[in-house]
Amino acid sequence: MTEYWHGDPADVSLNAICLRAGVSKPSLYREFGSEDGLARAALDRYAAQVLVDVLAILQAGNGFRATLDALISFACDDPRMETGCLFYKMRNGRHRLGPLTRARMVELDTEARRAYEDFLSRCRTAGEWPADSDVLPAARYLLEQMGLAITQRASGEAASDVRETLTLAFSVFGSPSKKRGRRDHSA
Repeated sequence: MTEYWHGDPADVSLNAICLRAGVSKPSLYREFGSEDGLARAALDRYAAQVLVDVLAILQAGNGFRATLDALISFACDDPRMETGCLFYKMRNGRHRLGPLTRARMVELDTEARRAYEDFLSRCRTAGEWPADSDVLPAARYLLEQMGLAITQRASGEAASDVRETLTLAFSVFGSPSKKRGRRDHSA
């Protein structure tokens, strides 16, 4: 998982993985069936260790603004995101993935979009988000903004700059909260 996550998933060397894991290529193939099976297993592990945290934020029921703030904190403060997000890396390069990994990517993408949709629907029901707002494009927007923020972190942008940009992006949903790390540019 680490090899796929910290580099370009399409450029992962099976030799490097075998060396790092201390296993032979035949053992790897016996366990995962193929390179595609290995990539899918890496994505499954990533989902269980990292994506589950984003889903927990969306499902926590902490209210609209607090949830957006928690998403911003995840994207900007979580040290795991300094190298980017394996989900977004694979999602953006899905055309280079094998069929098993591509199918799993579609499942995870659908699950993530539904989690954002459910979050927005709950907020609309609770009166925290306008009743006439369309959930589907808003969910896609949140998902894409998170991906962009995490990609910016992986490219070396300062977390404070990413926070500022993501806060601005989320401000389309109403007044952004006053959050640490924002700079005053009026001076």
